[in-house]
Amino acid sequence: MYNLAICFTYFIEMLISYSFFSLVGDKKLKSHICIIIGTALFLSGALFDILFSNIVWLNTVYFLFINLLFGSICYKIKFTRVLFYSIILDIFNGSLEFATIFLISIVTKTEVTAYIDKLSFFVLDVVMSKLLYFLTCHIMARLIKKEKDNIKFPTVLYLYPIIVIATLLIFWSMCTNFDLSYNYQLILSGISFALFASIVVLFISYQQSVEKENIIFVLKNQVEKQDMDINYYNILEKQNEDLRIYAHDTKNHLNAIHNLNSNPEIDEYLTKMISNLKNCSSICHCGNHMLDVIISKYATECEMKNINFSFDVCVTNLKYIKNNDLVTILSNALDNAIEASEKSINKTVSIATDHINTYDLITITNSCDNIPKTNGNDLTTTKKDKYIHGLGIKSIKKTLKKYGGDCQWEYNENKQEFTLMISLLSSQN
Repeated sequence: MYNLAICFTYFIEMLISYSFFSLVGDKKLKSHICIIIGTALFLSGALFDILFSNIVWLNTVYFLFINLLFGSICYKIKFTRVLFYSIILDIFNGSLEFATIFLISIVTKTEVTAYIDKLSFFVLDVVMSKLLYFLTCHIMARLIKKEKDNIKFPTVLYLYPIIVIATLLIFWSMCTNFDLSYNYQLILSGISFALFASIVVLFISYQQSVEKENIIFVLKNQVEKQDMDINYYNILEKQNEDLRIYAHDTKNHLNAIHNLNSNPEIDEYLTKMISNLKNCSSICHCGNHMLDVIISKYATECEMKNINFSFDVCVTNLKYIKNNDLVTILSNALDNAIEASEKSINKTVSIATDHINTYDLITITNSCDNIPKTNGNDLTTTKKDKYIHGLGIKSIKKTLKKYGGDCQWEYNENKQEFTLMISLLSSQN
């Protein structure tokens, strides 16, 4: 039974490490894979403990080692920081174990070594020390990772651990004041472990539910933003159409006046007015009204931000793409391009379309002074809150799948240019 209790203790320590590292860093792997890897590592620690008869200094070193491996394999945290966190966790775990043993022996007036000879005492010692260790890790995680303030644990949630501590003290008192049978000791031990496990599962479940709610909230905001963008572009298209009609009619009237006029000075003035009307009717004329509006919108935005914007969309006008999908693809891509360009020295953004074999290509290039951050081949956001930012490329890729398309990127360090290359299967036209 002692060996089983030791294994369960290490499993609880794994859940605490999983909760801690999940709060201070982002996972490399899916949650269940992290838990499987963590379980294997920490159960090896239990086996190490059993084989070497609980040699304290060896257990301390091995606990540091398995935390270091767990954090490095499963989380996107620098190795030096994982090492620092592992040392801190090792110190907290060992210190709280000894502090709990001595504190309980003082309060209950029992021998410090009582937990060695009696299973129920061992379980109560372990559960109380790990409960304090768990709460300490959560407090430390909140201090380390302040940017993850979107995962807040309500104060009322901490009342449950306090109630469990009081319950465990009652169990200890029962074990010291009453001569309980072995079966009753096993029952109390099982209840103690179950109470502690329920606390860890409660906090981890709450943490994951908050993360999922944040993702859902961001996705809802993206959908609302997309709807607003489409409405905005529809309004712009209607205004542009009205402006084109007005410009066309005015140009005809001015031409008529020009033909009737015989004064050279008035003639010159009318010629300038007609020329200006031609220029202001629309920035882009590619045959796709939505693409025209999008190009015009970003050309104006770049002009306001002193960014040199150029476009060439004559080869293909992407007319077969639905308006809402075209907005999703180009708005996300151009928003990112303008944001990066605005922070650069050269400040340039360009968009061009091309046709190769059965594919239409969209190439968006922008000046970018810093090398993009990546995770493998995937771009990652440089902004603190990864739940709110960094979904643009994912949204583009998801939309491109409807058209048998994909996107790739490259960065030219010499030119300090970032290029996003989007391909779509043009046979759907």
